[in-house]
Amino acid sequence: MSHISDLNSVDDVPAGEWEELTHESDIDASRGFLQFREFLEPGESVLLTSRSAGRLRGALRGVLAVPGSGLTSDPWKFVGSQAVLRLGDSEEGKAAPLRRAQRALACEAAGAKEETEGEAPLWQVLSRGIGPCLVVREFDRSELLLHPEADAAEAESLAAQLVRAAQTWVVEKGAGAVAFPFVSPRDAKLREVLTQAGFRGGAMTGASWIDTGGFGSYEEFLTALPSRRRRRYLLEERRLQEVPGLATGVADLARNAERVADLEAQTLIKHGGKADGAEIRRARIELAGRLPDAVRVPTVEQDGRIIACALHLQGRRSVVFMSYGCDYGVEDRSAAYPWAAFYYPIRTAITSGAATVRLGLEGFEAKTRRGAVTEARELWVWTPDAVTLGRLGELLDLVGERSTAYLKRFAG
Repeated sequence: MSHISDLNSVDDVPAGEWEELTHESDIDASRGFLQFREFLEPGESVLLTSRSAGRLRGALRGVLAVPGSGLTSDPWKFVGSQAVLRLGDSEEGKAAPLRRAQRALACEAAGAKEETEGEAPLWQVLSRGIGPCLVVREFDRSELLLHPEADAAEAESLAAQLVRAAQTWVVEKGAGAVAFPFVSPRDAKLREVLTQAGFRGGAMTGASWIDTGGFGSYEEFLTALPSRRRRRYLLEERRLQEVPGLATGVADLARNAERVADLEAQTLIKHGGKADGAEIRRARIELAGRLPDAVRVPTVEQDGRIIACALHLQGRRSVVFMSYGCDYGVEDRSAAYPWAAFYYPIRTAITSGAATVRLGLEGFEAKTRRGAVTEARELWVWTPDAVTLGRLGELLDLVGERSTAYLKRFAG
């Protein structure tokens, strides 16, 4: 007989039990990573666990999205963004009709009239009309954590129990919806359970990675690349080495948190975002404390000063690319970005035996040029009102069709 518990934090589960549950999972299921996520996200943390005969057999970890949640932690911000329409330069004539259709469907789902909402961001329209989401996600995927010893029948039963528990939690707490925003198309078990539980889904974005398994050295990896890509790798690294005064290295995150945060903030602002350097610094110090053995910060220095850096987490199965930062006041940064974001973690993944360098969401062009594999990530949503759910499904169909067609450009 299984028992579902509603907990607030991974800290509510004994460390040994969590390790037993997740020891075959990747680093973003680790206790330290989830503690960091709980620190980072402004919404209420939710941990639903399933026990049988007193043993922890499964878990679903989520967070209740609030206005301060980031784009990838609030599905209404994602599905309400014009970016998911994937409009290219050649589709200028389609832009206005698609935007109107997206707004009309979002307003219908939220039970709002378009003319009364004016130019309000669609995520606000959806959040006001439907309510906030309980969001189930980690770095670049949404999944359930099931005990590695569970057979197929138990795994299916656990998955169904945990999804039902999430639906019950939303109803009892008065929230608006349950959302799994980054479901892999290959996760047949989760997709089947979500379908049976009444969820609607559609492709919203994609996750990218570089395969590093099976290579004994970086040189062996390079040899296996297509010739044009191999030349890119070699030329970009050579350019970095040839610039006078530049040197590569690896920094201690805790001791260099202020500089790392400053460079990350510059990159966010450069790409149109907003950044609080002090807040980023606090997050970096927290991450260094939670995962001291996993953090890697490759740096490019100019005369001893860090001018570019990336942040990676070294796991047993993969290296995870968390962020990049750069001093845009330095004119010749050469090939700092590809080295710190791609070439360094590929080397460390091969050396450690990790099979993958996970590069996260979006930014497909630069990743594909370096040989990344891209796979769709689907947003699956459920809300207790059937009419609202149907209208949300139509919105997901629209943006899902657009994203699916767009992502084909990066397949293979």
